[in-house]
Amino acid sequence: MSGLLKTCRLIGTVAALLLMVGCAGSSTFTSYPKKIQPLISSLSNRTPTDLTKCLLSECAGSDLILYNMERGRFAHVIGNIDVSMSDFRASMEKIRKNDEKATISASNIGANVAATMVNDNAIPYEGEGYERVLLHHYQALNYLKKKDIEGAGVEIRRANAEQNDSLKRFEKELEKSREQVDTKGVSRVDTQYAQMDEIAGKVKNSFQNAYTFYVSGFIYELLQQPNDAYIDYKKALEIYPDNRYLQKDVLRLAARLDMREEFDELKGRFPNVDKLFIDENSGGSGELLVLFEEGFVPQKHEIKIPIPISRSGLVTIAFPIYTEKWSAPVPLQIRTDNERIGSTEPICDVRALAVKALKEKATVIAMRQIVRAVAKGVTVTTAKNNLGELGGLAANIWNIVSESADLRSWLTLPANAQIFRATLPSGRQKLELQHPMVAGMTSVNVDIPTDGKAVVLATRTGRQLYFSVTSIPR
Repeated sequence: MSGLLKTCRLIGTVAALLLMVGCAGSSTFTSYPKKIQPLISSLSNRTPTDLTKCLLSECAGSDLILYNMERGRFAHVIGNIDVSMSDFRASMEKIRKNDEKATISASNIGANVAATMVNDNAIPYEGEGYERVLLHHYQALNYLKKKDIEGAGVEIRRANAEQNDSLKRFEKELEKSREQVDTKGVSRVDTQYAQMDEIAGKVKNSFQNAYTFYVSGFIYELLQQPNDAYIDYKKALEIYPDNRYLQKDVLRLAARLDMREEFDELKGRFPNVDKLFIDENSGGSGELLVLFEEGFVPQKHEIKIPIPISRSGLVTIAFPIYTEKWSAPVPLQIRTDNERIGSTEPICDVRALAVKALKEKATVIAMRQIVRAVAKGVTVTTAKNNLGELGGLAANIWNIVSESADLRSWLTLPANAQIFRATLPSGRQKLELQHPMVAGMTSVNVDIPTDGKAVVLATRTGRQLYFSVTSIPR
């Protein structure tokens, strides 16, 4: 009878563990990068994907924020703006509800219990700070493609607000984790993360990026708000001071707004900036802005290390890491009338934002891992005491099988963003875009409005180059 009772207890334990898995997120035991690879392959090979059937259950599940961002980005690149806007709105609405609801809720408690006994994938994905910023950034570009400048202005203001809010959330989360941190475990994780320092060191933090500030400044110019444009161009310049187009825009608006002291200071910092831009376009010309996005952000990989836990011995924990080596962005060459007129210059390395975000959360991740390791160690001891060697073995197997790093992140984002800006004669212009990773030249017809602006958004995915053109009269 005692043997039967032990067997029943063991079955009950396994059933409880399986129930936790059933309550966990869709990526709890399935590698997230594998689930998104079909979208990436479709963009890289320009093969069709039916968005009416793509990731439908995932876009309604516990990780709907992330899956809708992926679908929205995919639709944005291929030019399906209505689907993109709808998916982005779904992510935004869920983020808003999550941020507004009480700190303690039954769903939060359940997710964290599952995370303690299973892995971090059981926690519903809420979006990294840089991802939330870029969510509004791309929605602003969607509005821009529809020539809804007011709508673009609303989204870019939300993006800028998110850059500040993300920093505050991070500081609170970090302070909370430090109150109960195991310094030995954290130091071991930090040692593993040191290999990411080269890329992470290229940005001050993951919450602010010059690309979003630049697009914000451009939209403010369209809204005839030069003071706001100047402020955001300056913020972008502070983050990415080496971009010459950005330097010229800041100098141009400093001159236009008659900020003589700031103009002189900027001219001293950037003495080689020529007079490419004039304050007002002369008759018969307009501006061309090319936004070039290259490649895909890197994917996280799993690494496991043993952590000594008192009374439990060595317990292996799994955590995410980036292993991609640094490579410089490759510019897009731009020609017209068989004459080269310039090339794009980097303004944001999204890879660095992603790596920095992971580095910033190292302490928080380590804390959760250590708490889980302790809990799983206790589970083994308890199972062994109550169910004998068989119970201890089952618990050990469960711990090994269930330990999996959280590899979730927005994977259809570009690796880097670049810009090109110039004044061109108004009228129809045939541009030729050339990149060493794309065969031949891509011809693009652009209508340059007199005293207005035209925007070309070009996206390289593998050997494919997608583009869209928007002309905005003054």
